[in-house]
Amino acid sequence: MTRVTLREVAERAGVSTAATSQALNDRGNLRPETRERIKAVAAELGYTPNKHATALRSGRTMSVGFVMSDASMGDARRALQRTRQLTTLVQASAEHGFTVTVMPDTRPDLLAAAQLDVLFFPDPADDRAVLREAAARGIPVVANDLYIAGAAGLSVRTGYDAAVRAGLAHLEATGAQRIGFLVDESAVPRDQIGESAYLAWTTVRGRTPLVARVDAGRRRLAREVRDLLDRGADAIFAFCEEGPEIYLQLEVTAHVIPRDLQFVALCTNDCALNARLGITHVCVHPERAATTMFEALGEIVSGDGPRVIDLPWELVAGSTTR
Repeated sequence: MTRVTLREVAERAGVSTAATSQALNDRGNLRPETRERIKAVAAELGYTPNKHATALRSGRTMSVGFVMSDASMGDARRALQRTRQLTTLVQASAEHGFTVTVMPDTRPDLLAAAQLDVLFFPDPADDRAVLREAAARGIPVVANDLYIAGAAGLSVRTGYDAAVRAGLAHLEATGAQRIGFLVDESAVPRDQIGESAYLAWTTVRGRTPLVARVDAGRRRLAREVRDLLDRGADAIFAFCEEGPEIYLQLEVTAHVIPRDLQFVALCTNDCALNARLGITHVCVHPERAATTMFEALGEIVSGDGPRVIDLPWELVAGSTTR
């Protein structure tokens, strides 16, 4: 099917292409009736704007850069997280008519030939040389949980630290005095953010931190929880990714875990299961970083938009202690 051109709309409406462009983009000083007539003709002909042509005229490339790290591929959890981040970015980009260019964090020199509107840096643990190169070339940068200095940049706070503080506050409100913290044994930045938030919280309140690290296969789960209890924990915040899985495994080991143990889980993608199990959980939405980036893209590129955006999170109270 042949695309209807701007010139064809202009000829059918009996006006110039400049007037047609002004009408369809709500610019210029056309009379209202003229503007509406042009829009009606465009709709009748099925005219849709050529986004690539518009991009060329505006200096936009309609492409987003995504930074990938070889180091993250050596950790199964980091690799899975990176795959999810890339998938959501591709989906959001497609909705806005953008393509995605994937580049390694160890090759900042590739930015010299890359044509990007913005560079998305999803993992604060990656090599930041690519960020410095982007800044030197005037390429706007969007980064997760990393402050971006400069005129053209956006920091997206994913909410993991806020979620930890909310979960701990909830447990404290229920009367918990010694809250243990379960975290995955991994180099994923979100785990570092969560543990740092927990340690800061305990320091402010003058409490002794009780941290237990769980292996990927969860073989040490019961032992680590038992150790927390032996150290005096009367509640647990499970920052591990699979909150329901942790809960169900604790159910199996009920003979060594007190039934009245207070339990809060982090929730990233299993909210419905958490709700069915009656688990109190704190929901975070890191997948919304890509959508948020496009919502603020115009301001990011112009250099005068918001510098920090917080993604939403919410605490959902459950009906059971554990």
